[in-house]
Amino acid sequence: MKNENLICPICGKPTSVWYGNARKDKLCREHAQQLKEGVIEQCPDCGQWHETSKPCKCKSTVSKHSENTNTSELTCIICGEPSNGKHFCLNCYHKYKDKILYLKVQNCKDFEKLEAEYKSDFVCDDGHLVKSPYEKIIDNWLFKENIQHAYEVKIDVDKDKDITPDFYIPEYNGLKNIYIEYWGYDETNIKYQKRKEYKLKIYPEIVKRDGITVIYLNRKEVETDTYKKKIKYATPGTINE
Repeated sequence: MKNENLICPICGKPTSVWYGNARKDKLCREHAQQLKEGVIEQCPDCGQWHETSKPCKCKSTVSKHSENTNTSELTCIICGEPSNGKHFCLNCYHKYKDKILYLKVQNCKDFEKLEAEYKSDFVCDDGHLVKSPYEKIIDNWLFKENIQHAYEVKIDVDKDKDITPDFYIPEYNGLKNIYIEYWGYDETNIKYQKRKEYKLKIYPEIVKRDGITVIYLNRKEVETDTYKKKIKYATPGTINE
């Protein structure tokens, strides 16, 4: 009588028991393993169990109702199916919700300008896409040395403006908030030169305001490997030229 209710809510088989303790969700051994592997899950709304690759029946009812409304509906950015105003359909959401997705955007007018401005053939060892072979050398060395870093992390100048250094190192050799600016040789690019002049003017103000460390690097320093020492022995809270 004590165990008469210990049956799996999915298949009716006996609940899995471990060292005399029955599972609280009452799943059998087979479905407990499927839960562990992410094959099934319990709906947080109605409490029913369903495959993660398929929406719960209660969601299907909601979706059918939504199809009859006049609200605008997005399509899933993964599979392209109707997604009821969301970026992901229910199937893809449940399938990928615990995973990191790398999506390639195609045929999207909103991204055409971005793609033209940031199309790169320089793929670093850690997967970063950079804009020059010299930035790739710097990034690969940081990765090889196990120095945690990010590419193009913005710094707020004020509420309306920001600047984007090439690399950001959160902490290294006891220093925090290190930014690296690689000055490429592009004297013919007026837009680049104006941006460089602005950065040279604004960096001292940010260093004084936030106490960050800024390292300027050039092509010769990268070619001769002297950039490594410059990063290793940077002076905190200053501009290392």
